Amino acid sequence: MLLAGCTPASEPTASGEELYVNYCSACHGAQGLGDGPVAAVMQVSVPNLRTLSQRNGGSFPVDSATAFIDGRELPVSHGDRYMPIWGNVFTWPEGSTESQDAAARQRIDAIVLFLVSIQYP
Repeated sequence: MLLAGCTPASEPTASGEELYVNYCSACHGAQGLGDGPVAAVMQVSVPNLRTLSQRNGGSFPVDSATAFIDGRELPVSHGDRYMPIWGNVFTWPEGSTESQDAAARQRIDAIVLFLVSIQYP
């Protein structure tokens, strides 16, 4: 299943769930509830990712979620655009190749699709 605006060139090497566990669950928790082991020491409240659709009128905010992950709307807790906590996993630095861009886009799209799958009804 692809969302509008999600156009990966090929399947990502890791599933969205695997990427989420590796890069997001420390803060957002295994279930996306905002209760990860690092959440207690954060200076900001870690949001429950399972309620994104509920908080957006019943529609999953694909563009906003993508923008947070790729850094266009990066919260302070995630670092700055040039050095987010994920390193270069979800970015495509200046001078990157099309294949590097496509790989980053695939990882972002995979996480967004995973987030869609864990939304409360």
